[in-house]
Amino acid sequence: MKSVIVTGANGFIGSSLVKRLIEQKVNVVAIDLSFAGQRIPDCSCVTKLEVGLDDLGKLLEEIPEDGYDALYHFAWAGVNGPSKADPAVQLNNIKLGINCINLCKQKGVKKLLCAGTVAEQAVRSLPMLSQTSGGMMYGVAKHCAHLMLEDYCKNIGQQFVWMQFSNIYGVGNKTGNLVSYTLGELLKGNDATFGPAAQPYDFIYVDDLLEAVFRLGECETKQSSYYIGSGNPQILKDYLFRIGELAGAREKIKIGLRPDDGIKYDFTMFETLRLKEDIGEYVHTVFDDGIIKTINWLKMQ
Repeated sequence: MKSVIVTGANGFIGSSLVKRLIEQKVNVVAIDLSFAGQRIPDCSCVTKLEVGLDDLGKLLEEIPEDGYDALYHFAWAGVNGPSKADPAVQLNNIKLGINCINLCKQKGVKKLLCAGTVAEQAVRSLPMLSQTSGGMMYGVAKHCAHLMLEDYCKNIGQQFVWMQFSNIYGVGNKTGNLVSYTLGELLKGNDATFGPAAQPYDFIYVDDLLEAVFRLGECETKQSSYYIGSGNPQILKDYLFRIGELAGAREKIKIGLRPDDGIKYDFTMFETLRLKEDIGEYVHTVFDDGIIKTINWLKMQ
C-alpha cells in the first residue's frame, strides 16, 4: 500500500494503525473530530483532517488527490456509556458508513475496510431474550451496518471488507472492555465481578489485531467478511482466572455475582481459518505474555 485514509484516526485502534502505517512508509490521511492528546505523531506522510464524516462535501474538498489503496473506517460513536444503547446515535453511525462508501467511489479508493465487533454475535440470542442491555443495541447496529454497507458496496461495485474484531486487549487500551475492566479493578485492589462466565470467549492482543488489519488492506481478499481473533478461544472463566493469577489476585475474580445476560456463544463464532488462508499467520502474542505487558503498562500510568 502507498496511500490510505483512516477514519476515527485518533482513537485507540485508529491511532495504533496510523503508527503502523507510518512504520511501513505509507502515506495516511487521518480523519477525526479532534486530534487532542497527541496520539498520532507529526510526520510528513500524515495529513490530519478535523472533519466530521457527516460533511461529505468538505471531506471531498480537503482530502488531497485521488486513487487511494484503502480506506479504514473505525469512527463509531456510542461505543461506551449511555449512548451505546441510544438507537438514534447508533443509526447515525450507519449513515456515516454510507458516507464513507460514497467517499471511496468519488476518491477512487480501491478497498473499504470497516471495523465490526464480536458483539454482533449477540444478535443470534435476541429472539430468546425478554430484556437486553446497552451492549445489545451496539451489536445490533454493527450487524445492521455490516449488511447495509456490504449490500451498497456490491450494488455500486466498491470492494468491501468487514473486519469483525474480537475482544481487544493490550498496551494503550483504556476502553473499559473486559480485560481493561478486570485489570483496572484488580490493580486498584477491588474485586472484579462477573456472571457465570461459562461461555466460549476470545481475546486478541492489539499488535496481532493490527497485523491482521494491515494485511487485509494489503493482500488480495477473497471474502467480504473476516473474524479477527486469537484462533484459540477458551471458556471465559478460564481466561478470567488466568488474568487474576497473572495479576497476583486470583481470589478477587468473582464469578457468578452478576446475573446471566442470556446471550449464547459457541466456538464456531471464533473461527479464523478463512482469514489465515488469505493473509497467513498473524498471531504472535501468547495470552500470558500479552496480559503481563498490559499489567506492566497499567502500573506505569
